[in-house]
Amino acid sequence: MVSLGPVPALSPRGLMRVLFLTHPPETPSTRTRVLPYLPLLERDGVAADAVVLPDGMAARWRLFRRAGDYDAVLLQKRLLPAWQARMLRRHARRLVYDFDDPMPYRRKDEGRVERSGTREGRFRAILALADVVIANHAGTAELARAYGARTVGVIPTPVDLARWRPKTSWTTDGRPVFGWIGTRSNLYLLRAAAPALSGRRLRIVADATIDLPGVDVEFVPWEEEREADWVRSFDIGLAPLADDDWNRWKMPYKIITCLASAVPVIASRLGAVETVIRDGENGILAGSWADAAERLERDAVLRERLGREGRRTAESLFALDRCYTALRQALALPAF
Repeated sequence: MVSLGPVPALSPRGLMRVLFLTHPPETPSTRTRVLPYLPLLERDGVAADAVVLPDGMAARWRLFRRAGDYDAVLLQKRLLPAWQARMLRRHARRLVYDFDDPMPYRRKDEGRVERSGTREGRFRAILALADVVIANHAGTAELARAYGARTVGVIPTPVDLARWRPKTSWTTDGRPVFGWIGTRSNLYLLRAAAPALSGRRLRIVADATIDLPGVDVEFVPWEEEREADWVRSFDIGLAPLADDDWNRWKMPYKIITCLASAVPVIASRLGAVETVIRDGENGILAGSWADAAERLERDAVLRERLGREGRRTAESLFALDRCYTALRQALALPAF
């Protein structure tokens, strides 16, 4: 049973039961790190319930008490006050914490980043209580260990390779289309690449757009049903990042989807990105955005080679079935 409303009635006895406590379904981490697994769990006979953590304390109390009816509870990135985390721990048979952001930090408008004592305390508390902590890459796994996590596993953010199909052509009739997909909170990152895009076409797929003087911007409102098609329409994907305490820990999902779609990607040379993108092999790590843009714009053969190798990277690191197997182990579900 899948629910993103109140906790549903219990499934029949005999089924393994897993409860996911999440942000709302439109939140990127919920959409990419929880929802893809629910049909797979149900297919394999596991009753998977996904519930948005309620705001009211009375509703949370009732929900936490129900946690004991499940074989495992996965808290996805929520930072509970320590006393609420202890309450959840008291009832959960197995408690798993999953995160993909640098949780001790808070990001403000236009990318301002600050360390938060409150977030640090809550992060430390849930890590100490969890049976298993899941991080999205080796860097965030080390962050979890630094804050006291005992058992940490790495499960990348998965991509459904059947949905994110690869390009089949890398030639263009006119100017190549540079592309960026994301949310309005990250649009400011495009300013770093904007000078290199002057006079070039940029397709922005998002919930808002940005004015970049000199750049031929095409805005496409984001729709979940069409996002894979739009990414596949890019000739060259872009993933600029700011060198700060937030982005150094990030492995942008836009990079993962470009790799899966065989779209050659130019990314900032920063943090976790450097563990996935091998410069000149499966993507370009930008030293100079202008040089990287010109290099890929004029060379369709290079775009194809990088795109094909990027797809192989997605298949080996981010495939949904691989990540699902690892998740089952973290939840202590029986082997297939």
